[in-house]
Amino acid sequence: MSERNNHDHEWVVFSTALQECWLMLQCIECGAMATVDDPTKEEWTEAFHAPAKPYRWTDDTRVHFRHTSCPFHVVRATTNTPGCTCASRHGRPEPKEYERFPAEIMTPDAELSEEEKAELEGLAEVVSNSDLCSTLFPFFVQSFQNDTGREPTGAVKRIASRIEKIDQIGLHLSPSIVAMVLRLYASGNHDSAEIA
Repeated sequence: MSERNNHDHEWVVFSTALQECWLMLQCIECGAMATVDDPTKEEWTEAFHAPAKPYRWTDDTRVHFRHTSCPFHVVRATTNTPGCTCASRHGRPEPKEYERFPAEIMTPDAELSEEEKAELEGLAEVVSNSDLCSTLFPFFVQSFQNDTGREPTGAVKRIASRIEKIDQIGLHLSPSIVAMVLRLYASGNHDSAEIA
């Protein structure tokens, strides 16, 4: 419990544990994980949308501290970059103060070549200045190949496939989060520790 006293945690609800009926929380500052084990019906209903719309939890007395040094599943929303129009077109929630980060797709799978790292970094720069969210980025990669005849590296195809799959299950990523995924994947820092 001494970890709890190192700083004032900024707890954010980012998901739920269905079997246990817990709210899943992470400290946006240090990555510590916690749960709220006794949510009310109203709190449980609100948390249903937390993967798409994380929100601040302020009642520290009900927080059950779980782990330290976890990969980040939630980050501060970036407000000074272009966004996509998916929220208005598809009724998806607009990111507010926080956004979900897909730490679960960051597991390493192969050693990256210098060419793959450079291509991922270049794509991250393009994405960060565009509207290429998790819905559009995989389509962009495929369209680029179709239009130019140039096949992307294996690393680009693998991470585009992961981004597409997580978007299809309902976890929409803004362009800034897609760019962050590409940069972390290129760096080999798959534990997301550098996000904070």
